[in-house]
Amino acid sequence: MYLLFDLSTKDQIHLALFDENSVEHKNYPGRNRELLGCIHNLSKIKNLKFKIRNLAGIMVVTGIGGFTSTRVACVVANTFAYVLKIPLLAITMAQASDPQKLIPKLLKQKSGNYISATYSGEANIGRKKV
Repeated sequence: MYLLFDLSTKDQIHLALFDENSVEHKNYPGRNRELLGCIHNLSKIKNLKFKIRNLAGIMVVTGIGGFTSTRVACVVANTFAYVLKIPLLAITMAQASDPQKLIPKLLKQKSGNYISATYSGEANIGRKKV
């Protein structure tokens, strides 16, 4: 099983759990800080038979969305990848619509390589308000 994180829409957490044969999309209303809780909820859905320890890779939508949401998604993905020794892949929003196509590319990534957040704009943390 593979997992996709998409936090590009404000106050929405989109997760996709997929393999070569099926994709299950789940949308959760909530702030980026609730990502881990949403992943936990996904693991509790009986018909999905999803166990975090069985993840084979993670994809993360980067390059669009809020600064903090992008950082949270990347940090959580990097942490899972480190602990589980699985590959990661940063993808675009357009690629997120069909993550199964990207499984071969994900599997070519080396375990131990981590993703960096890319942003849709410049961060404005600490800037003086005019």
